[in-house]
Amino acid sequence: MTNRLMALACAALILAPGARAEEARPAPVPSPWKITWEVGAEERVRSEALNNTFDFSDATDDHRLWYRFRTRAWAKATIGKTGEFYVGLNNESRNTVHPDTPFKWDEVVFENLYLDWKIDPSVSVRVGRQNLMKGEGFVLFDGTSGDGSRTAYFNAVDVTFGWKKSKVELIGISDPAKDWYLPVINDKNKLLQEWDEAAVGLYFTGRDLPKTAIDGYVFWKSEKDDRRGTTNAQFQPDRQLGILGGRVVQQLPEGFSLTAEAAGELGSEKPKPGAAGGNKNIAAWGGYAYAKKVFPGSWKPSIQAGWIGMSGDDPATRSNEGWDPLFSRWPKWSELYIYSQVPEKGVAYWTNLSMWQAELLASPAKFLSLRGTYYYMSALEAFPGSTRVFGKGKKRGDMLQARADVVFSKALKGHVLYEYLKPGDFYIGRDSAYFLRFELIYSFKKIF
Repeated sequence: MTNRLMALACAALILAPGARAEEARPAPVPSPWKITWEVGAEERVRSEALNNTFDFSDATDDHRLWYRFRTRAWAKATIGKTGEFYVGLNNESRNTVHPDTPFKWDEVVFENLYLDWKIDPSVSVRVGRQNLMKGEGFVLFDGTSGDGSRTAYFNAVDVTFGWKKSKVELIGISDPAKDWYLPVINDKNKLLQEWDEAAVGLYFTGRDLPKTAIDGYVFWKSEKDDRRGTTNAQFQPDRQLGILGGRVVQQLPEGFSLTAEAAGELGSEKPKPGAAGGNKNIAAWGGYAYAKKVFPGSWKPSIQAGWIGMSGDDPATRSNEGWDPLFSRWPKWSELYIYSQVPEKGVAYWTNLSMWQAELLASPAKFLSLRGTYYYMSALEAFPGSTRVFGKGKKRGDMLQARADVVFSKALKGHVLYEYLKPGDFYIGRDSAYFLRFELIYSFKKIF
């Protein structure tokens, strides 16, 4: 027994220096060029039904029922802690069953294709086709308003300078009316918006103050070469405009918060070719403000009340006072009403609007969220449009919305949305309109 103990002790003495050397050996430094891959896909299926959304008249058969199938696939390469390369493809095909229309496969487009590179800890650059959303998307969210919710990308360069919890971004945007930067499979020659758009600007995001969030921005934008004919009542001359604005969110005690955003626009537009007169000045404003109260409880109930406003063009002046939504032509406040804007200015073209809002939210279960919203909608100016659609008043109508979001699993979620609008004297038609949607989204991703 003694001999065994002595042998073990000798072995320990012999191995100990090697063990200590092994402990002292520095851990391997991970390669700064190590690449982590992520691949993913998503399938979104929507059923949408709507009626009277274009003219609020039962005399016109504008009931629509369609099914929308959007397929997305992407791959992302993360290069150490320095870079990211992302590519994503997108196809959305629609089957309209009322009126009955043959199903056809639509385009396959590059939804995203960008390189993101961190030059140093405080400076990074993202170049290429990318999604941008700032604040609540009041001025910057959707760069492709003409293709609905299929995509929302921008062809952009975004240079970010950061410090602490704040940053300033220098953003340049080039969004032509048709996609000619990247190839399109099964090209349908679609318009992404009515004109070519380009912009450059600065966006500040400040989060260093406790319980206070501050955003500020300034942009200069060009809209030119409207693809609609000059005889079209909605034809827009080439325009140049600048926008200056800001947003503040203040958290208060007892679950209260206040949010406000306001912006002003100045610029000019050229007259229609052959029309008399010189350039027309642009002077517009837009903004919103609301208060929110979150109550304690397992349902996480909250109420919100506020006002949204965007200036309208006064036909009695030589200037154009109508608010230009910049890059925010998306259904932020309503899925129904974006179709009602088609005969006025264009789909999802939010302008000449005053809305009072009251909203209630609750989450009765972890997998279920509920929302109920009421809007009292008016115009700031009567609209001198088609007398078959528009009246001489300023009340747009009363809108009710109800939505339920359900999370079935990590991979599967969906929602149901219903909207109802009773039109006012802004329109000739007085028949109510509705919008109903059912949606399911299945998605997955794998990292390796």
